[in-house]
Amino acid sequence: MLAHNIAEKDKTKRMRKVALVLVAFVCAILTAMPQVCAATAKTQEILCVISAVLDDTGVEQTVKVAGVRYSEYSQYFTDIKILISDGREIIPSTDEGYGAGIAAFDFKGEGYDQLFYFASSGGSGGYGYFYVFDCAKEKPEVMFDFRKFKNVYTAEYTDDNRLNVYSGGELFLTYAVSGCEKKESSRYGEKTNYSDVKPYVTDLNFVEPVFVYALNRYRLNVWQNVIGRAQTDVVGRIITTLSWGAETGCFDTFLTASVSSSENRRCF
Repeated sequence: MLAHNIAEKDKTKRMRKVALVLVAFVCAILTAMPQVCAATAKTQEILCVISAVLDDTGVEQTVKVAGVRYSEYSQYFTDIKILISDGREIIPSTDEGYGAGIAAFDFKGEGYDQLFYFASSGGSGGYGYFYVFDCAKEKPEVMFDFRKFKNVYTAEYTDDNRLNVYSGGELFLTYAVSGCEKKESSRYGEKTNYSDVKPYVTDLNFVEPVFVYALNRYRLNVWQNVIGRAQTDVVGRIITTLSWGAETGCFDTFLTASVSSSENRRCF
């Protein structure tokens, strides 16, 4: 009986020691967790700061663009946010890119500004991410989203070495691309006939605000590239001017124009 009691006491001591070890282990984990979280937390950096009047109260707000650097020395940022000094926060649907920034322009002609956000994808394609936000109400509204801009253009080469661009199936414009030197086309072989090359018009490359003095407000110019074969071969550019429509509640097409890029033209 005495031996049994001694064994039970030893067992109880061992269990207590195990319990103390487990408690110490749990405490150590709980103590270390804030340090681990702090080490792995994403650090937001301020990329751009502006001041703007965003509603009819006339109160000036400070607007910041913040993002998380992709890696230590990278210029590419993710988790980008637009922070307004009154506590509101806007997260663009495409919240990453190079050179993210913001500016304020009056697109509606109501005497206060809307926010124009931009960032770049990088790479040889040369396209970007563009938004316009109206912050007059408590919940900011998206006035322009680059993803929703509709590309209505198609392109094809003709047998006589011209590049036709079509809008909604109708001929919109023609580029004359014949007359290339044979030595220039040798990089694509001896072929000088364009008819089997597949040109196209990009969805959206660049967006810029432009001021209209007569209206005392801004419009948007949307740039699209007419591509001969690859992004390095820009035949020309199509510029679509968008103007905010109070009745439609969106940016409507006001004017479409084109420019040639003969200085950048590659011959096949």
